[in-house]
Amino acid sequence: MARRSMSGKKKKADEADLDITPMIDVTFLLLIFFMVASKMDPQKQANVPPAVHGAGVDANAATIVSVFADPGGGPARVVLGDGPDGEEAPSMELVKRYVQTGLQDGKEICIVKADRDVNEGKVQEVLKVLGELEGLQFAVGVKDPQ
Repeated sequence: MARRSMSGKKKKADEADLDITPMIDVTFLLLIFFMVASKMDPQKQANVPPAVHGAGVDANAATIVSVFADPGGGPARVVLGDGPDGEEAPSMELVKRYVQTGLQDGKEICIVKADRDVNEGKVQEVLKVLGELEGLQFAVGVKDPQ
């Protein structure tokens, strides 16, 4: 027996309509599964390539903030000043105040030095805080290849 479709053409009885609703449901279930099951790692580690071009900055006329990796695998330490012996900053607000004091003293450049083993996320966190200060230029300290 033949049926008529809306276009007026005859439709064979053995042709079946394809229902894609279950396929869409499965697609959304897989999407939700991978969104929930995947692990986002904002503290990814990146290898910084050696500097080829760039101008040196006078460290005596700049405020220095150092970031050191924890050998035990803990969170990185942010130190106010050059070297591991400086005052450790427990919060980014203290880093901001330290650099702001240097800015008021005429040091318009801040150098951020970091160990190679420091996660990129911690350096980005420091640079984000420094970006909030008006009139400040910052440079990233890079060790010359040996």
